[in-house]
Amino acid sequence: MNVQYPIAGLRGARAISLVSSGREVGGRPRGDAQVPVCRMRDFQMAAVVPARADAVAGARRQLAGLLQNSGLSECADTVMLAAQELMVNAMVHGCGNRPDGRFSMRATHGRGCVRVEVEDPSTEQPHPRPATSDEVGGRGLHLVDALVTRWGTDHSAPGSTGKTVWFELDLLGGEGTS
Repeated sequence: MNVQYPIAGLRGARAISLVSSGREVGGRPRGDAQVPVCRMRDFQMAAVVPARADAVAGARRQLAGLLQNSGLSECADTVMLAAQELMVNAMVHGCGNRPDGRFSMRATHGRGCVRVEVEDPSTEQPHPRPATSDEVGGRGLHLVDALVTRWGTDHSAPGSTGKTVWFELDLLGGEGTS
C-alpha cells in the first residue's frame, strides 16, 4: 500500500519530548513474551497539537520524519494515515473544531510494535458508524480498524477529563523485528 498526500509545514505543533535510542521504551504491547525485540531504532515522541488542520499536518510530518529516521519507512504510510485519522477526529469531535482547542499525540516504537495515542478533552467515546454512500465522513474508524493490529480507547488520567484513542501496529515478518 502506497498512499501519497501533501504535507504542510510544522506550524503550531509543539514537541514535548523526543527520544531516539536503541533501548526499549514504554507504551509497548503487554502480554505475550514472544513479541520479537526490534532491531530498528526505538523511539518516543509526544506533541501538544492545536486543533487546526495545519497543526495536524505538521504533527503528521514530524511523525513521518521520525519513522523514516528510525528505519520504519515501509510502515510509515499506514501509521501516518491511521494517526492522521485519530488526530482529525480529536480536532473535530474531541475539541469541537474550536481553533483554541488542543489535544496531545504520543507515538512509541519498541519490541516490534508502533503505538500511537491521541488524547483529547472530550469524554465522548468514538464508535465506528455505518456511512451512507452520499456522506463525506463516517469511514475513518473503519479505515483505522482495517489498517492496524488493534485499537481502542482509555479514560484520561484520574482527575482530568477526556479520553485517549490509541492504535498499535505489530511489525512482524521482517520489518522492525529481530
